[in-house]
Amino acid sequence: MARIAVPPPISCGLFLSYRCNSRCRHCIYACSPDWAADWITERNLLTILGQLSTRIEPSPLGRDRVSLNHGLHFTGGEPFLDFNLLLKGVEIARDLGIPSTFVETNCYWCADDQTARDRMTSLKNKGLSGMMISVNPFYLEYLPFDRTERAIRIGQEIFPGNLMVYQVEHYLHFRELGIRGSLPLEKYLGMVGPQYLRGATELFLTGRAAYELKSLYPGRSARHFVKEPCQPPFLRDWHNHIDNYGNYIPGYCAGISLGDASDLERIWSEGIDAESHPVLAFLATGDFEGLLGFASSQFGYREAAGGYVSKCHLCLDIRKHLSREGFRELKPEEFYSHLA
Repeated sequence: MARIAVPPPISCGLFLSYRCNSRCRHCIYACSPDWAADWITERNLLTILGQLSTRIEPSPLGRDRVSLNHGLHFTGGEPFLDFNLLLKGVEIARDLGIPSTFVETNCYWCADDQTARDRMTSLKNKGLSGMMISVNPFYLEYLPFDRTERAIRIGQEIFPGNLMVYQVEHYLHFRELGIRGSLPLEKYLGMVGPQYLRGATELFLTGRAAYELKSLYPGRSARHFVKEPCQPPFLRDWHNHIDNYGNYIPGYCAGISLGDASDLERIWSEGIDAESHPVLAFLATGDFEGLLGFASSQFGYREAAGGYVSKCHLCLDIRKHLSREGFRELKPEEFYSHLA
């Protein structure tokens, strides 16, 4: 029986929850305040981190340094919504010797200097190596820019050399524009033009972005995309994710589970049965023409009237349609209901 080989990860992100204080239009994982507060349990933290501890590789700069595609990062959702759980996760990772740990955040919690400094210091004392601060026009709809500036200023003090700003181009541009508070996306686009967003932003046109931002991009037929390879590769050993429900997510491909993260070693050693996971089989082999035909002929999928803005959009739209059919690899099911 054919099996799909899954490479062990050298880096990984761990979702504390899909719940977020914002509902950003670009969100790959369709996070929002509407998700249930299903936080990962301490028991699952121990189980999952224990298995990752023998696999995660440090940043090329060293075990106590951070880089985007090495080490372990805590993410979501917004991980600071349950700060005590975040502290516990960092402490467990430290005790297990996991290198190059950092947390991703939108910095909504940086309302004043004291709070920002206290929380960053607490995390560093628990063993966190660094932070990644997210900056782009989609967060700007929900968060005053002065909180982002405060987080970067104090973060550089608490985590010198280990503070990443993603994306720094937006940070510099917002400062140049003199932005202080929050700003609706339409007003921002009116100031700079949609071409700036398309040209200046590393933007993955999948997840909620595929639906919320499709008017900014030309729509193309499914046939235009079916022969394109996945970029980055669907199965890889870097920057994969595990969510709070125990789904082992390939890369940025939200809504897909490679299996139960309570037994990661089994997934890595045995692979996945292709026959009982047909959607995964199509994706792992790059057979998107087969996936489109499978969804159309057996489950009544019809091509979107306005076309697709990316191959990821096509894949996601097919999976959204198939998610109602009970495929075990299309998890969590709630993801598909939070896309738009």
